[in-house]
Amino acid sequence: MTLVAIIATACGGDSPASAVESPAPPAATGLDSGPVVEVASATATLPPLDPSADPRTPLGELRARYLPVWTSEFDWAFPPEVCGSDWPLDAIAEPTSAAGAAVLEDPVVAMALSVMRYEHLVSRSMAEPDVLEQLCVAVATVGSARAETLDILASRLLRIGPTPDPAPDASSYPDEVTIVAAGLTRAVAVACAIPGPRAGLVDGGLSEADPGGSRRLGAYFLVVSRGVEDSVVDISFRVSEMTAAPADGCAELEAWADRWSQRAREWADAGDIWTVVDRTVTVEEICDVPRADGPSDCPLDWSPRGDR
Repeated sequence: MTLVAIIATACGGDSPASAVESPAPPAATGLDSGPVVEVASATATLPPLDPSADPRTPLGELRARYLPVWTSEFDWAFPPEVCGSDWPLDAIAEPTSAAGAAVLEDPVVAMALSVMRYEHLVSRSMAEPDVLEQLCVAVATVGSARAETLDILASRLLRIGPTPDPAPDASSYPDEVTIVAAGLTRAVAVACAIPGPRAGLVDGGLSEADPGGSRRLGAYFLVVSRGVEDSVVDISFRVSEMTAAPADGCAELEAWADRWSQRAREWADAGDIWTVVDRTVTVEEICDVPRADGPSDCPLDWSPRGDR
């Protein structure tokens, strides 16, 4: 049975990174004419994160409810231009249980691409802080991963301000990602990344760099998410949680993957629905195999800061 068939028949069960319930996606209209902005109404459970925001457009108002530091540039900025990605993802997305990974052409490749995008955009944002980088963080994350990363980025902006001249090597991403296990709407992946100038939460405070090691072993919890900024149904994987450990090199990645594979088996034994995948996807595989549908990004084409 293929992975698509397996995860399409999986059901129920909460994991340490279970998805948040979201409304069903709207009807897919305007697919030939491009995205159409659909303004979400404000709710009591989603107050503005920036009470002083003064959005000029409905899209800016929507974004001001998710991003802690608002700028009028949010009214026009869109991820393909701002974040240097050819895949027009909505900047703001939320986990959904209304769609599963099986709707994607190759869910495993989509999972790997999501991890690479997360490392690329977050490392770039932390190396070269800018207000618009909040959109790029939001492209890569949902849930606690988004909230924590945006808080750190906002703190860096307040302390050091935007960086006017981005460095050409301000971002990095792993050359390969191993998908450890998957469920209907979630997955666990691991990768070896370069620590870089990334801030992190340490004992409730901010740290400017990852502690020790020339590499960082990451475990990424991914959830199926849908965009909320337009009426075209946009289903993709986003990182909802991430945990890491310092390492002297990527040779330790195999043991790290085995550790998380064992955890997935333990969750399955406890009654949760997880399928062990154990498939490694490389950048070359993503870039060399054309796809008629689904993610078409090639990480080799990603720019450090995009063309603004």
